[in-house]
Amino acid sequence: MNLTICFYEDEHFRRFLPFTYLRPVCCMRSGIVPLFQRAARYFENPDICLGARHALAPIMGAEFRDYPFNIVKRHDGQPVLFLNGRLRDYGDLPRIVDGSRLVTKIVDSTGQTAGVFFHPEVVSEIPVVATPDQYAECLHRHRSDMTEAESSATLYDRTWEILGDIEGEIAADFKHLRPGLGKPSGVRIHNGARAIKSDQVYIGSGCEVLPGSVIDATDGPVFLGDNTRIESHVAIYGPCYVGPNSLVVAGKIRGCSIGHTCRAGGEIEQTVFQSYVNKYHAGFIGHSYVGSWVNFGAMTTNSDLKNNYSAIQVSVEGQLADTGSIKIGSFIGDHTKFGIGTLLNTGINIGVCCNLFGGTLITEREVPSFRWGNSSGYEVYRFDKAIETVRRAAERRNVTLSVGEESLLRAVAEGRIDETGLLTF
Repeated sequence: MNLTICFYEDEHFRRFLPFTYLRPVCCMRSGIVPLFQRAARYFENPDICLGARHALAPIMGAEFRDYPFNIVKRHDGQPVLFLNGRLRDYGDLPRIVDGSRLVTKIVDSTGQTAGVFFHPEVVSEIPVVATPDQYAECLHRHRSDMTEAESSATLYDRTWEILGDIEGEIAADFKHLRPGLGKPSGVRIHNGARAIKSDQVYIGSGCEVLPGSVIDATDGPVFLGDNTRIESHVAIYGPCYVGPNSLVVAGKIRGCSIGHTCRAGGEIEQTVFQSYVNKYHAGFIGHSYVGSWVNFGAMTTNSDLKNNYSAIQVSVEGQLADTGSIKIGSFIGDHTKFGIGTLLNTGINIGVCCNLFGGTLITEREVPSFRWGNSSGYEVYRFDKAIETVRRAAERRNVTLSVGEESLLRAVAEGRIDETGLLTF
């Protein structure tokens, strides 16, 4: 069945702050591809569009040009499936979709909506190019005809659950993507570099792997994106993904999803880097989710395990939540910078555009966005100063900060979140 799939954003996006200040949950990542692209593993050649808060349009349009944003495009006679952007495990959802008629609301075991299926007979009353709101209105009109089906599908509830899926999702993405990948070109693997279980290693076009590096896929696949450079004295242990145009310098990386145009060194474990992250120097970052444009000064290190091995609590918007895990590191919002020797407390949650320094332990559970200083004292990071740093960092990577992204960052600095565009089915 050829489908149009629209991923939508619901009111629970705030549980994933600070990352969802600048993106919907479906554009976060646990494996090789963003969460929404996993749909291609379960549905054949779906036409995918993305729905989210209208305020995110400037960033979404720039980063995901191939996907309509807040516009649902379908062909005549084509069914439409709305999927919750927090979808974790698809379970039997694809089977339920195959057997659905008219309008079917698909819920998980807790009663949360995982998706809504609209049969072609129903969507014929909606223009082929429409907004997500028009589908929500259609659902309201057909409420009496709607059936509800409970699925084994699950939803993400918190960011740390995404971290728990890194290794499994990299392996699943690798298995799905590998057959469609052509033979890479321009790959340079120097004498003295070694790949263990090389059939589970993919090295993209234009990559270079220098002598003295080891890529070990014994415990899971390793995927290196195009034009990535692996320098000497690097050990990469799968499952692991390193995105295009990235540089990996001396150190050890295990069970990580490193986004495009990152610089990674030192020790990194069970961690997601979004994109443009700079961790060039020694220091440990483990069991962490790191937004885009974060810079780690030399020897910045986090704790991901308490000395008493107890479950770690994380504060989000001042509310403590028990992760149920003894291994949780840091949650670091986009554009945050760390001075040399910064130490991060277990389970710390740090907002957008912070500048933390002083070579000391940051003891707080949560640091709000736009803060300057350390645990000895914080000041509000003036927006004009913060945005100047954001621009300079972007220019160093030949990127120009858009007016739209600057406006969105200003809203974060002023404590404004425009929720227009959220859907509740």
